Amino acid sequence: MSLQSDLSDTWKYALLGGLLAAPFTALEVIRSSGSIRFNMVLVGGALAGYLVKRRGGNSTATGLRAGLIGGLPALWGVAEFVWSIPSVPNPLWFQAVGVAMGLAIGALVMLLPALGGALAGRFGGWLAERRGHGGPTPAGG
Repeated sequence: MSLQSDLSDTWKYALLGGLLAAPFTALEVIRSSGSIRFNMVLVGGALAGYLVKRRGGNSTATGLRAGLIGGLPALWGVAEFVWSIPSVPNPLWFQAVGVAMGLAIGALVMLLPALGGALAGRFGGWLAERRGHGGPTPAGG
């Protein structure tokens, strides 16, 4: 019995685009966690969308996944905020509200690169179609 992990084309290209963008997002977080730019998430999402559309896949879904993967390092800044809440002397209810706000900010931080990746993936798919790569060619020709 062999362990085989067959990834779909959507996940293969999403991992490629997301892992291309993740180090640059991490660099942005290290440099300044207050202002993060997701430029490489857009590039990774567009690349993933282009590549998957050449194989006949869904470029928007691939770009969305690439955006989520590429934006993961942005959660480090949110984690620092959430972990610093107990160190501030405030009432327990105030700390609970702070944690809830931190989680809401974390969701927003992941929503932005996901949305950007989906739009960039759609653009990459459109670009692939414009270049004549709408999907696999029919067998009958």
